[in-house]
Amino acid sequence: MTVQDEAINWLVELRSGATSDAQQRDFARWLAADARHQSAWQRLGQALDHSFGQLDTAGGALAVEQTLARAASQQGQRRQFLRGALCLAGMAAGSAWLLRGSPFLQDWPADLHTATATRGRFTLPDGSELVLDARSSADVNIGSARRKVSLRQGQLLLSVAPQAATSFVLNSPHGSVRVLGRRLMLRREEGRTVALALQGGLEITGAQGRTPRLLRQGQAAWFDGNQSRLLPDMLAMQASAWERGMLVAVDQPLGELVAALRPYRHGYLDITPQAARLRVSGNYSLDDSDATLLALAETLPIELRLGPAGVWAGIGIKAA
Repeated sequence: MTVQDEAINWLVELRSGATSDAQQRDFARWLAADARHQSAWQRLGQALDHSFGQLDTAGGALAVEQTLARAASQQGQRRQFLRGALCLAGMAAGSAWLLRGSPFLQDWPADLHTATATRGRFTLPDGSELVLDARSSADVNIGSARRKVSLRQGQLLLSVAPQAATSFVLNSPHGSVRVLGRRLMLRREEGRTVALALQGGLEITGAQGRTPRLLRQGQAAWFDGNQSRLLPDMLAMQASAWERGMLVAVDQPLGELVAALRPYRHGYLDITPQAARLRVSGNYSLDDSDATLLALAETLPIELRLGPAGVWAGIGIKAA
């Protein structure tokens, strides 16, 4: 089997609807094991980036979806089914649909996106400034009658240009945030979104349209569409330190710190449940995640495990 065939097989596997955590880790190890694997994966991604959007009819999209579903369910005929599906609307369009949910790739159809270990700073048409964390993406809709940004994944910092006639709204699947001040942070988490008012206030409205919640400067809250809840211990400096390439932990579970490191590392970084429950405090570097892992290993009862490519791939409790 060629490297290209392996990449296509992984493409189908990751969108089969039944991919386990172990399979995702296997994919990360495959990706890191050989430079040729990364090259094949990147070439496929470049094809998507070049011509995504060629699917412009509901019927064409449905046909691709149905064929890809068959591809995912037919173990022995994956490559044949996949290639047939891609021919329905061109390789790039079909593959982009297939990969849209993969956590290992940039969000190709998004207006703005960042890659692993890369933050992005963007000036919007109205003069506002948007900063995206690593592996983050957003759509932008700025005009004379509206100013909207939709966060697809990851997190962002927004500095809003003053414009009295048009309010600024940030969207996520869990609701919307109307900017009442000048600066705020928004972060997508599993099953919810976190908003932090950094300069001035903001107003949160859940996806179910319940009574909005107002946040004053320095306050943060999560919302999941049905409810919202204040996070009284969340400090502005701690939450927004990623803009400076830093990670500030204050009596935080190690599992949360590792989750913040993952967008800055190629491949998958695993952690055992026991190690994830350890508490940690300190200032750590995102941009030098290896140094951060070594510093944690020196101060906590944990050991680091090397992956196939010679990079840190796992964290567990140190053996007695």
